[in-house]
Amino acid sequence: MPVTEFAGSLNQRIELWAHSQERLPSGTASQEREFLLSCRAAIVLEGFGTESEAMSLSAMPRYRLAVRKLPDFSVGHQVRWRGRNLLIRQVVDDPVQPDRLILRCEEQR
Repeated sequence: MPVTEFAGSLNQRIELWAHSQERLPSGTASQEREFLLSCRAAIVLEGFGTESEAMSLSAMPRYRLAVRKLPDFSVGHQVRWRGRNLLIRQVVDDPVQPDRLILRCEEQR
């Protein structure tokens, strides 16, 4: 297996956002998001989802992001990149590549 330079492929700046833990006076959860971190990522378009495929909500673009391994990334968090909002659908922690996480995301409107 050829060794590839991981750091050189991280050419996009992303921001990670999570749902706020605050509650509204009515007791319902707030729809606000909290900024968690900003980092570099390698981003690849994986295609477009369909409603019957991989629990996709719509035919929105899907992306695969490679990032340095951090404990902050979780399913349901939002990634903001170039004015797009991407919802993290899967976090892959491959033991063969312990320095990185693979995030499978779907664009939200």
